Amino acid sequence: MKKPRFTQTDDPDVLKMKRGGGCLSVSGLPFLLAGLFVLQIPLDVVPVHLEEGPIILALIMPLGLAFTIAGAALVFVRNGITIDRRSRTITQWWGLLMPMKRTGYSLDGFGSVRLDLHAGDRGSDDACTVNLIGSGHSAPFYIPSPNDYDAARRTAEQLSQFLGIPLEDRVAEEQTDTN
Repeated sequence: MKKPRFTQTDDPDVLKMKRGGGCLSVSGLPFLLAGLFVLQIPLDVVPVHLEEGPIILALIMPLGLAFTIAGAALVFVRNGITIDRRSRTITQWWGLLMPMKRTGYSLDGFGSVRLDLHAGDRGSDDACTVNLIGSGHSAPFYIPSPNDYDAARRTAEQLSQFLGIPLEDRVAEEQTDTN
């Protein structure tokens, strides 16, 4: 059984979700190292005898750069959400190894947690999403959640209980309407 996506902190009024780091960093490390290695070839740090010099170098530079950027993103980029009941705020953040940019929202504008099902196309499966829904004109706030229904439902329930707001399960409603 997968655990909920949010983790409780030492403060009972704060709930956090972090993404990035861990296994994702380990997965990105080979890409980063391969990209850095390939970028050293045109600089003659790594001696390689190329017969088609300029053509190969023109292909190696973009390839090395692409691998380096992708690997660095996987290794260093982090993002997350912090929900604070006491200050009635939700903070979305991202950064390199640590939060660098934060965007804050007031929890007062949100009245429910909604679990939706988005139908996939031919190449992808259906996906469940969790959103904080506001009253009036405020846009829904997307909460990163697992695609499968059970894990997304647990995340939505955890968030609904923590904030003390109702949970709208549109997936279950659609299933009962079709039966």
